[in-house]
Amino acid sequence: MISVSVVLGTALDVYRRLWLRSVVVAGLVYAVVSLATALGDRGSTAASLVAGILSLVGSLLVQGALVEVVRDLHEGRAPAPVGEYYDRTRGRLGTLFGASLLYGIGVAIGFVLLIVPGLIALARWSLVVPLVMIEKCSVSEAFARSRKLVKGQTGSVLWVLIISGFFVVVAELLIHLALQGLPLFWAVWVGGTIAGAIAGPFNAHVLTVLYYKLTEPDQLVLPPPEPPRDTWRSVWDEEPPA
Repeated sequence: MISVSVVLGTALDVYRRLWLRSVVVAGLVYAVVSLATALGDRGSTAASLVAGILSLVGSLLVQGALVEVVRDLHEGRAPAPVGEYYDRTRGRLGTLFGASLLYGIGVAIGFVLLIVPGLIALARWSLVVPLVMIEKCSVSEAFARSRKLVKGQTGSVLWVLIISGFFVVVAELLIHLALQGLPLFWAVWVGGTIAGAIAGPFNAHVLTVLYYKLTEPDQLVLPPPEPPRDTWRSVWDEEPPA
């Protein structure tokens, strides 16, 4: 049985160790997405629709790229350039889009019928993005595999998603509140960029940690950090024998 506190603590450690790369990966995308959103708020319905589609695609691009960042370190590879992570994700973007769209529809139908089925769907299908990226699953395979991995631990996974989602929403709200004195266009653009860059990666890391905790429970998600190297030698150290 996975521990909610262990998953969230591990995700926080992943975020802390990869914060700079995570912020860059997310920030570059959300700068474009938030600009489109700000322009859409001032334009027509069509512009708003385009902004909404860009927001979904951008979110998937960020999630997929950040899954790949963690995957490289988990499998012992050196971090790749940021552009390479985008390239890897673009090749899976169609599958990610289809899986995420069906995920959203399935969860929404569950909530319309009864709240409990919606919550179960939210947890059971939560791993579709890591599965599409790491195991190269198709849409149907990702749903079936996610359901199989989460089954028996649905409650714990649901609590992880609720708690992590709460913290992300609070962080985004605080960032937008701090910028509410700006004109609306700039508040939406700058606020969305900063919120996406800082808060967005945490959810992606939570899902990746969940995947590894369910598939490789005895393995560390990231290798231990290397100890700091000594850059100077104390004058009190003994000289090595000649």
